[in-house]
Amino acid sequence: MPNILKSKISVIIPTYNEVGNIPILVRNIFDQSIENLNLLIIDDSSPDGTSKIVNQLSKEYPGKIELIQRKKKSGLGSAYKLGYQKVISSDADIVVQMDADLSHSPKYIPQFLKQLDNTDIVIGSRYIEGGKVDKNWNPLRKMISKLGVMSIRIVTGLKVKDVTSGFKAYKIDVLKTLNLENLKCNGFGFQAEMIHSCTRNGYLVKEHPIYFQDRNNGKSKMSIQIILEAIKYLTLIRFK
Repeated sequence: MPNILKSKISVIIPTYNEVGNIPILVRNIFDQSIENLNLLIIDDSSPDGTSKIVNQLSKEYPGKIELIQRKKKSGLGSAYKLGYQKVISSDADIVVQMDADLSHSPKYIPQFLKQLDNTDIVIGSRYIEGGKVDKNWNPLRKMISKLGVMSIRIVTGLKVKDVTSGFKAYKIDVLKTLNLENLKCNGFGFQAEMIHSCTRNGYLVKEHPIYFQDRNNGKSKMSIQIILEAIKYLTLIRFK
């Protein structure tokens, strides 16, 4: 692994109807002034015109943004797998993944990169000491999130506190050694399945506290049904 400060970093951002958030997020990421950082945005043909905005941003940051536009809404897990495969075939050293809804602040990316000096994977965690969620977060969604995290930790046996966090940084070698085609979850459970696969392969995981901000635009895609589906798949994976 090359020196972290000289590493080439690819940030994967799946999008669906994030036209109000993606310009803010992209500019905030590049405001961190991280050298050798590029964005890979995977859009599921958002009807709100997200991809059009991304193409405009590509002109603002030439050579720094790549857009993959899929023909239909195909799920978070498949978007990330496509992104991982893309960066594996590139010259990236580090992969960061994050949500497009502004709940993950780009200010943590430099902190994640420093942590990768002594671990393989960094997880942005709401549920360790120092981590917080937005005080204005909908109480029902807060309850659903905590219930989902607790249930999935029990089912998978993972010690990670924020097992469903979508804000992570990986050394590229981690992704290169995983069999991505074996990952079955395509929604909420995908994040936990990824960490489950990583820990089973002996990789070191470190959680870094973050403040999780509620989205300003659009609607959350979380529901009890999504969590139950995730628990079902992860139970099968754990005891297979």
